[in-house]
Amino acid sequence: MTKDELIQKIESEWDNLQTSLDGLTEEQMHQPGAVGEWAIKDILAHITAWQTRLITTMFKAEKGFTPETTEAGKTVDQMNEKYYREMKDRPFDQVWDDLDASYHQLLSRLAGWKEKDLFDPKRFKWMKGAPFVEYISGDSYEHYAEHAAQIRAWRKTIGNEP
Repeated sequence: MTKDELIQKIESEWDNLQTSLDGLTEEQMHQPGAVGEWAIKDILAHITAWQTRLITTMFKAEKGFTPETTEAGKTVDQMNEKYYREMKDRPFDQVWDDLDASYHQLLSRLAGWKEKDLFDPKRFKWMKGAPFVEYISGDSYEHYAEHAAQIRAWRKTIGNEP
């Protein structure tokens, strides 16, 4: 994979995520149960939280700092629960604006990265032998694809398939 291919994959899965939302009503965006107790709004806030964390990690890596790859040893599930509690009461418009802004910020930040910084498994010691692109993939296109599939599956259960 090249940097251009990575960007194309991010953009393609972003479009896939957006398409999974087409035709949902505002009421459906707030309806619990799309994933566990989460509504679609909560899923979008969740994606934003991880996307924002990725942007912060990229910034720290660019500056030569070692980012925290977990928050004080918390598991992913614990972090997801923390993010959910922090953002569950945010208005949908704010969630949507933050999601969109963080996506564009990710692409903007990624544009300044060099191929070797993305793909060299020895570039960042804190990545423990993995290339940084794996971190990016998990919090961008793989994450979008995961939740787009969940949204589509939920839509089938409520009789609102795109």
